[in-house]
Amino acid sequence: MNRKEEIVKFILNEKTLVSVDVIAKAINASPKTVRNELDLIAPILQEHNLTMIRKPGQGVAIDGDPTDKQRLLSYFKTKHDTSYLSPADRQRSILSKLYAENRPLMIKELSLDYYVSRSTITKDISEINEMIKDFNLVVDYQKGEGIVIVGEEADKRKALAKLVPFEENKNLVYYIHDDQGSHSFMNRFQNALQLDFKKVEEIVAEAENKLGYSFSTEARINLIIHIAIAIRRTQQGYNIRLTQELIHALDDQKEYSIAFETSRRINEEFHVELSETETYYILLHFMGAKRVKEGLNVLNFKLSSDTPVLEDLILKFIQNLQIELGLFLESDTQLFNSLILHLKPTINRLIYGLSLDNPMFEEIKFSYPSIYGAVANNVYLFRNMFHIEMPPNEIAYLVLHIAAARERNIKPIRVLVMCASGIGTSQLIVAKLKRAFNNLEIVDVISTMDVSDYDESMIDLIISTVAVQSKVKTIVINSLLSQYDMNAIREVVDGKKIQPTSKVRLYKEDIHLMVDLKTKEDILSFMARHLSAKNHVTEDYLDSLWEREAMGPTVISSLIAIPHGTFETVLRSTVQVVTLAHPVLWDDEHEVRLILNVASTKEEASDYIPFFTHLADHSEDLDLWNRICAMRNKEDLAQALSEILMIRV
Repeated sequence: MNRKEEIVKFILNEKTLVSVDVIAKAINASPKTVRNELDLIAPILQEHNLTMIRKPGQGVAIDGDPTDKQRLLSYFKTKHDTSYLSPADRQRSILSKLYAENRPLMIKELSLDYYVSRSTITKDISEINEMIKDFNLVVDYQKGEGIVIVGEEADKRKALAKLVPFEENKNLVYYIHDDQGSHSFMNRFQNALQLDFKKVEEIVAEAENKLGYSFSTEARINLIIHIAIAIRRTQQGYNIRLTQELIHALDDQKEYSIAFETSRRINEEFHVELSETETYYILLHFMGAKRVKEGLNVLNFKLSSDTPVLEDLILKFIQNLQIELGLFLESDTQLFNSLILHLKPTINRLIYGLSLDNPMFEEIKFSYPSIYGAVANNVYLFRNMFHIEMPPNEIAYLVLHIAAARERNIKPIRVLVMCASGIGTSQLIVAKLKRAFNNLEIVDVISTMDVSDYDESMIDLIISTVAVQSKVKTIVINSLLSQYDMNAIREVVDGKKIQPTSKVRLYKEDIHLMVDLKTKEDILSFMARHLSAKNHVTEDYLDSLWEREAMGPTVISSLIAIPHGTFETVLRSTVQVVTLAHPVLWDDEHEVRLILNVASTKEEASDYIPFFTHLADHSEDLDLWNRICAMRNKEDLAQALSEILMIRV
């Protein structure tokens, strides 16, 4: 990461103006250097539709759309200033040099190589020791000879693969096809190992073909690097050690024979003799590699993971997330399948101590803070079952799957554009809207005289050049759609996240007010009995309610619980509402007064997405829910819930 990128990331991570002195201290530079860099950063921001705010005596900030900020971060990831080697880059370079040289290195020698003082190299060694201490390694000084890395061979490889290459992820992904990156860190790393990575990649491609699946890009690169390191270390006389217990466990794996064939090809191509333990180490990487399934339509059927306990955990994981994020995800088969494909090799890796680095970690956490927090709160499920720690970089990969599911769940906002001018102006407005917003569905462009021809229930938003009378949210704009107008639209579209009215129906006979029940058991039995009497559910519905309760919490605030059974036990979709005469203890911590029992068939599950979204938006408004719990008239309560949750009565 170069200095400009460091400064930009630091500013973006701050919620308020940040002073130059604070930035300078954070990146270990002088205030003058920071001011000079800010002058160079300003035009880059302009190219990305961003503005630098500099207020004397207060500090600096970057203003603009979050999407443009994300593009700026991506820009820095693909631009590398080869004239400047940051301290972190230099330290990783020293680490790879210590590893690849296979001999003690003198501090004087390193200071000449990197054009810095001996004291700077000494400081770098201290930083390197901080970097590698979690791998049970240390850079030690051997009197009269120089510095060396001390530790187990397996730990050295883990540290090198994790700490060195992925910082330059663009070069890692493209280095095979990019001859211009001669100054990139990846090329220096490749030269240090003195191996042709292209040959290694060919061997990995052969293995993929035999395995019957393709590795993801980062997994393929990770495997290439590990094989290259194994070859070089074997040439130098080093061997990795694995426990006999682990070797016996690996013998039964289906990838076993392919790993040994891969080892034979390596020996043949590079004229080495990889040991048996080196081959087992390759097998570990096969088992732990992220995969890309080819020709698989994950939308049409549910995959089996060969591990029923993992399937159950993933379902519970999804259910916990949907409550925390206010989304309905249980019926998203694509999400379930993608998590199975991702988590099985991930768990294999973590069980055997092989964590995969994530070059997009910071961008993912920055772009999806709420999803990252929700995933981080719920990975305890996998930790408890498999006795593994899910590090932040692995959490970030899970976030991408959930973010994709959220995008699938967000309905496009149906927009009617109304224009009093001619066709040229209206088409200009439409073009600008489509370019600026990817979640708008332009239903039609009409004259203001034709507004009465449209069913208002089929429109979420009207954008008009003149004021109109309509129950639908309307934004009045200038005919040239100025930046002020765009900001007003963005505030509504991105801030409010308009959802269409839910198809969910609330029947008054499913509303039960001020019911005098004492326990959670009484409440669930009461609800199941009433729904069963009307043939809305099967006789197994009560059991399915309890099964869902056993999976995780269904309390979403200090007042509300949202139990629900399985799709298979529901015959007719409805929402059952129960208010209690007295608070009832629902779990070990929460008392509830309002029960919203969501009974849905699988076919109508997606209809509940707006319901859950609006419920999440209002769940912490305790004054609102206290008023609802106090209502004694079914019609009043039904009307209140229809306005809050956008359901029909």
